[in-house]
Amino acid sequence: AAMFATTLPLLGSVYQGRRRSMALGVWGAVSGAAAAVGPVLGGLLTDGPGWRWIFWVNLPVSMAAVWLTLRVVPESRGAAGRRVDWAGTAGFAAFAGALTYGAVRAGSHGWTEGGTLASFVLAVLALGAFVAVERRVADPLLDPRLFLRPAFSGVMLGGLAFNAAAFGVMAYTSIWLQTLLGMSPVRGGLVFVWLSLASFVVAAAGGRLLHGVPARLTIGGGLLLIAAGQFRMAFLDADSTASALVPGLLLVGVGTGLVSPGIAGAALAAVPAERAGMAGGAVNTFRQLGYALGIAVFGTVLTSRMRDTLPHDAAHGLAGGAADALRGVFGEHALRAAFASGLNAAAVAAGAVAAVAGVLVLVLVRADRGGRGRGVTDSAAPALKEEEAVPAAPYRR
Repeated sequence: AAMFATTLPLLGSVYQGRRRSMALGVWGAVSGAAAAVGPVLGGLLTDGPGWRWIFWVNLPVSMAAVWLTLRVVPESRGAAGRRVDWAGTAGFAAFAGALTYGAVRAGSHGWTEGGTLASFVLAVLALGAFVAVERRVADPLLDPRLFLRPAFSGVMLGGLAFNAAAFGVMAYTSIWLQTLLGMSPVRGGLVFVWLSLASFVVAAAGGRLLHGVPARLTIGGGLLLIAAGQFRMAFLDADSTASALVPGLLLVGVGTGLVSPGIAGAALAAVPAERAGMAGGAVNTFRQLGYALGIAVFGTVLTSRMRDTLPHDAAHGLAGGAADALRGVFGEHALRAAFASGLNAAAVAAGAVAAVAGVLVLVLVRADRGGRGRGVTDSAAPALKEEEAVPAAPYRR
């Protein structure tokens, strides 16, 4: 959480103009591709030293990152005397947790079940408390007045929909590849490399070539490409293989490569310079919330469609990876047809989310009052003030 909140304002303070475009392009390439590379690395670790190394591998990576940060990142300071907004943090955590739990519970118990409704009511109450707190504290976690800016609201909406639509169905697709098509974790993860490669190339090249292009076009256009990719993957059947996913994954990857750096720069550009840290933390929070909600909601869509041909418990078991246990009761063709139909429904839902969000971003993230379309890196002055180097600091200008 600390890294998500600080990486964007650090980039915004160190780089300006075209160099910021390139920096955000690299940032977007790495962050966008990581979601697709993760399953491959996870598969290698699972097939190799064991699943526990999924956690152990973070230690040397984190140590290297800390050392590199201390060595090359210039010191910077925000406003002095600011306090942590503990009440706002608790309120937003309660809202996000209750909302996500409600969506997950709805998949197994129904949207009108008592516990599901109670979770959503709690989410609404927590959101109301969060807004009330943020309007009164001197140093809010997220200033609600920022949402009065159409561009800021559009960027947050885009971030929420982006991670949900681009990555929310991937977990279930991975289960389909491994439990129905018989792929190993590594082979199943390699299927998503098409998305990863497309995202990395587009984001890295876009940082250099798309400097000054209005953010509404890169974000809105990227979301529409993600929608097209999801719709393209909604034609699976009982005989489909992994190759049926490739065209759609490429489209989602290209869209991800446009949205990931574009939405980062647009978040910085949509607020005053002193709010850059808040904007950077907010857009990444909305992205992670979108990912969690995407898995929950699209999982509900998946199992609901499966229940058209399978009993309730069988549908949930199949979605959870229990295909081997169900093969003694249901035929292979029936299981593959049910899972394919569920994935199709989830992909259509994800595509619809991306399409609606893309249109709204094109409408909300408009030109400023001066009539100039704001590019993804055309924010105000640097958000953080770089300090004078001290003799012991390893950083050199």
